[in-house]
Amino acid sequence: MARRRNSPLIAAIVATAVCLVAYVGHGMWWHVPGLDRLERASLDARFRLRGPREPDRRIVVVGVDDKTRSEDPDVLQTRRGWARLLEALGKYEPKVIALDVFFSAPEVILDDDLAKQVRDAAKGLADEPKPNEAVAKARDVLAAVVEELRGDEVLANAVERAKVIYLGANFRLIERREQLPKTPPREPPGLEKARHGEVVAQDSSKPPPPSFAVNFTMASVAKGAIGAGAVNVIVDDDGEARRAPMVIEYGGHYYMPIGLAVALAELGKPGDTSYALGDPYVIAGGVELPVERDGTARIDFAGQSETFTRISAADVLAGRTKPEELKGKLVFVGTTFAAFDKIATPYDQLYDGVELHATLADNILNGRLFAPPSRWIGGFALVWLCGVVTVLQARRVRKRAFLAPAIAVVLAGGWLVAGQIAFAQHTIVDVAAPALSVVLVAVVALAAGLATEGREKAQLRSVFSQYVSKTLVERVIATPESARLGGERRTLSVLFSDIRGFSRIAEALPPETLVEYLNQYLTPMTQLVLDSSGTLDKYIGDAVMAVWGAPVELADHPNRACGAALAMIEGLVPLNAKWKQQGLPEIAIGVGINTGPMAVGNMGSEARFDYTVLGDAVNLAARLEALTKEYGVEILVGEETAKAATGFVFRELDLVRVKGRGGAAAVYELLGRTGSTKPYDLDKWADALAAYRRREFAMAGLAFHALAQAGDRAAAAMAARSDELVADPPPADWDGVYDQRSK
Repeated sequence: MARRRNSPLIAAIVATAVCLVAYVGHGMWWHVPGLDRLERASLDARFRLRGPREPDRRIVVVGVDDKTRSEDPDVLQTRRGWARLLEALGKYEPKVIALDVFFSAPEVILDDDLAKQVRDAAKGLADEPKPNEAVAKARDVLAAVVEELRGDEVLANAVERAKVIYLGANFRLIERREQLPKTPPREPPGLEKARHGEVVAQDSSKPPPPSFAVNFTMASVAKGAIGAGAVNVIVDDDGEARRAPMVIEYGGHYYMPIGLAVALAELGKPGDTSYALGDPYVIAGGVELPVERDGTARIDFAGQSETFTRISAADVLAGRTKPEELKGKLVFVGTTFAAFDKIATPYDQLYDGVELHATLADNILNGRLFAPPSRWIGGFALVWLCGVVTVLQARRVRKRAFLAPAIAVVLAGGWLVAGQIAFAQHTIVDVAAPALSVVLVAVVALAAGLATEGREKAQLRSVFSQYVSKTLVERVIATPESARLGGERRTLSVLFSDIRGFSRIAEALPPETLVEYLNQYLTPMTQLVLDSSGTLDKYIGDAVMAVWGAPVELADHPNRACGAALAMIEGLVPLNAKWKQQGLPEIAIGVGINTGPMAVGNMGSEARFDYTVLGDAVNLAARLEALTKEYGVEILVGEETAKAATGFVFRELDLVRVKGRGGAAAVYELLGRTGSTKPYDLDKWADALAAYRRREFAMAGLAFHALAQAGDRAAAAMAARSDELVADPPPADWDGVYDQRSK
């Protein structure tokens, strides 16, 4: 029997162990399906929640965009066009020009044989001593064609003259080293400028991504460049780029990305890198850059696309760019037109490929690369979160079946918030595995509990929760004998609230709108009752009846009832503001509270009964609510409530003989909490009320009228009554008691 009662605890312990083993082994010995995708989705959400940040303004992107295609199409069509762009950029004196383009093969304008024939013909005509007019024209045309065929040479000269050009290299990466050719590929001339300074080959369970081929600029152009770098990005299986390779192996050599090469140039330490395979960082310019085990770095995106200063190549060529926008800058040049070379990012927006390389340079220069999440932190969080839920399964702690799942959801949400806070501090922690694990442990424990000792209680809750309060359900489950007809005598506080003029509102609104309107009112009012540990007795049309002190005993039930009443009045303010905007009627309510002995328990028939209260004290509370309309006040309480409640300010309004009840009852208005009440002059009110009871109606009327001028509606009501008694004095045996006119 003990084992069965502790089955949720055992199930929680086992589930925690399974989750921990699955998390620790994920990525090393096995893969938990969907876990990486969830973690990436959570990381994307963290980017979007954080929002954009300020990018490094030393970095500028010059885009060969649609504007360039329209104004200067030769940039994309000929090497001379690119040379012209580089010459134009060089005049602005940038510090670096990094090209995210390749010139890997000679420019082909004419077929090789035809090009040779043109050159030979041009040379032959150039030697003609006395050409006629036609021959001279042909010579000039052929000379122009020959000059046009020199595009590669013109570009090479432009690269060499610029002295700040960094070339891009696109490596063809593979996943398995077995796919590499047996004979190491040859390194293209100029690619050595992209090599890391030093790479130590040591044991690594996950080496940098290998490459079997590379797309690089031809030697004649590359020789004039001062540097180079890879333009590869790592695209995850969901199609988004979140990492960049900091180390790429090709033919036994190791190469850096162009973003790192440009950043080192800015730091004045070109090529100053070292890396030991498998280490958690690459040392660049004396700074440790965090990387994954495979040498890839997690990028911190500045925001949506076009976060860096963006200049059209057409504006550079036309001289429309201001000198200060490019002078001394790190310029990344690439194609940005239409849908060419676009990469998906966590911001749900496509980046231009060139902007991704600029982002990497920004990260390196400003220390923004994310370190890989620590498995130790994730494992500790998983154990701690699941441990809390596991402890809640202990028999002494476990009270409600769904308490642990609710706390698990809160813990999971708290860990997600912690993950966002850490992200804002530039730290990534795994959030998916710990959050999912704590919920899973709670669900497993709940299932185990429902399958054993929790099944009967869950069924009982399901039946009783349909027509009694949750508090009462728990009492019935704890003490089944309470679910019988009958009651007991206890001193409690009861509250009635009612909407003023609800009948008129009901006539003016369609039934469907009326139901939604009433629900919008009753929902927050009910929650205020429950938040103050009250019990919702019932709804009576638009009226709310609530009790404090039963079924759970509360020593301060008068205080809680008064606090709930004030909260109801305050809660109407935002509701009325919303309804006013929606064109719906605003409302006012009256609240009556009374404290006294009453019968409380299950009352009704053998077939159907309700948990409620009955008695004279209950009836008086209902009458007090009705009296609020006659005195123009919001909250009226009985004498016992006014005496018992502390921390509140009351004023005695009158002695009233309520409908259906013999004897007089003193009624009090609840003005508010001590220190924050309505600005009424209580001393003058007391003097006016004393004059009224001495039958000095004229004097009382003057005093009440004076108070009414300050907005005191109760004083206005008493002033009107005093005037009536002046005109029609009461009999000699008048006892000063007011007879309630309506219920």
